[in-house]
Amino acid sequence: MISIDLKVPPYLKSYLTTLYGDEYHLGTADSLGILVLNTLKKKSCYYKHSIDDNRTSVYKLHISLSMFEKYGCGISEEQLTQICKAVDNEFRRAVYTHAILSKSFQGFEYKDSILSFLYAYNISEEELSYSTIRRDFNRKKTKITERLTLTGHN
Repeated sequence: MISIDLKVPPYLKSYLTTLYGDEYHLGTADSLGILVLNTLKKKSCYYKHSIDDNRTSVYKLHISLSMFEKYGCGISEEQLTQICKAVDNEFRRAVYTHAILSKSFQGFEYKDSILSFLYAYNISEEELSYSTIRRDFNRKKTKITERLTLTGHN
């Protein structure tokens, strides 16, 4: 078994741990596995790309030897950063969709829906503040609501 350290912000580590467990074994049955496996390269092309940001936690990814032989295992820091961004985008899409649908179908306030989502994924205020996520939500709320409305939901 080969391990890859995916550096993520603490809130994404909480999210991933809740979804997949303490460590993730790559496979093709879900979006995280498909994303990472399609990023791996047969030929190593490592180069150091230093990034100074809030990615202070590590979420461990494991790849079996058979998958390593099939997909390879060359992955750069830049590619790991892109994986982290993709996971963050998916996380935020899930939070915002949850908030909009909870308001639409059950009348819950956005704040209550967002906070309950964060609580369900063990994300503390220190990891991701409500005000940060709410500002981003407010910027994207109209577009997400419009897309959901196109499917016949209000």
